[in-house]
Amino acid sequence: MIYRIEVWIHLATDQIQAGEMICEIESNGRGRGAFRYTSDYLKRADAFALDPISLPLHEGEFNVDHPGIFGVFEDSLPDDWGRRLLVRKHHIPLHQQKIPNLLLALGSSGLGALSYTEQGAPRQNPENVSVLHLDRLVEAAESFERGDKAEVDIHLLLGAGSSPGGARPKALVYDEKEDEHHLAKFPSIKDNVDVVRIEAATMNLAIRAGLIVPRTRLMHCASRPVLLVRRFDITPQGPRHMISLQTLLKASGFYQCGYADILNVVRKVSAVPQQDSAQLFRQMVFNAVIHNTDDHLKNFWMVCDKEEGWRLSPAFDLVPDIGQRGEHVLTFDLHSSYPGRAKLEKLGRSWGIPGAFAITDEVFSVVKSWRKEFSTCGVSQKDIERFAEIDDFLDR
Repeated sequence: MIYRIEVWIHLATDQIQAGEMICEIESNGRGRGAFRYTSDYLKRADAFALDPISLPLHEGEFNVDHPGIFGVFEDSLPDDWGRRLLVRKHHIPLHQQKIPNLLLALGSSGLGALSYTEQGAPRQNPENVSVLHLDRLVEAAESFERGDKAEVDIHLLLGAGSSPGGARPKALVYDEKEDEHHLAKFPSIKDNVDVVRIEAATMNLAIRAGLIVPRTRLMHCASRPVLLVRRFDITPQGPRHMISLQTLLKASGFYQCGYADILNVVRKVSAVPQQDSAQLFRQMVFNAVIHNTDDHLKNFWMVCDKEEGWRLSPAFDLVPDIGQRGEHVLTFDLHSSYPGRAKLEKLGRSWGIPGAFAITDEVFSVVKSWRKEFSTCGVSQKDIERFAEIDDFLDR
């Protein structure tokens, strides 16, 4: 089957057709496709490449093999949890749950600045679900996770939508009082630890350790903890375009990548590579000592707008080793286990990070108070002891 899709982008207050893509899905599920920028977009002074690696800003056709869609567009789609919501909201049968169909169903309701239509400008998405409905959203998310199809508030959850990453329950909400958009993160019925409070505590530590992170707020709704994370893809000037490091590195399947691979892309793409390189190093040190093993490439993004150009996004999804994975997804040099403080400092020097020792010292000093921060956020003593290896890492 052949799909033709128009790609639109928010530039300040305008929606502009940036390009068009074609995707052919064969009967065996294999796909191939192509994309090209529109001539009108190329003529704009504020135009920029949607993918600075695979889709540089020039005329002509860009071709892609399976799955037939460039990664920057697939980045718009939610993963497990959000994809299930998208499929249910639009009643998409299993045999039609191909990436092109999902993009068209997503339309203009995804994160970032891109929208997708078959023809013509996208309809402005009117669905801003209020934070005032969080009690109902928490209960609806639990019902949806249980598979309860009769829950009356499921429609509210479907209207709230979700984000590109992760398999955990979440929704996009709007705070009318503060004029802010948030990602609301809920507990899961599968949790065996208090993930929401643990993430709230870890994000607080990250702020104190000097990481750039979205503002967060821990709330209690329907007798459950909820973490509000302010969306960094929306600014007063409008939505910002985003692309994952997985797409920029062209990584797929069971990839083997390290923090140095991200560094190379940041230095190639960022408008301020030295500043973003130091930010990445600080995040690497924090992930190492807090034992955040969920450091996969979809948890690292670049964002772009007219004012700043390409920048490394704020850090997010920061938690210790909740899944008891033991090893990191990304490697430190050649190894995926905790490298130790001396090795982290050595990596910083080899990266050419000014003040690498001071950055490492600041992060370690802050993380020493992790037990107090977790307790302050209401994490139980039993859950705190689950992460006792952090104390060992601080001494190595």
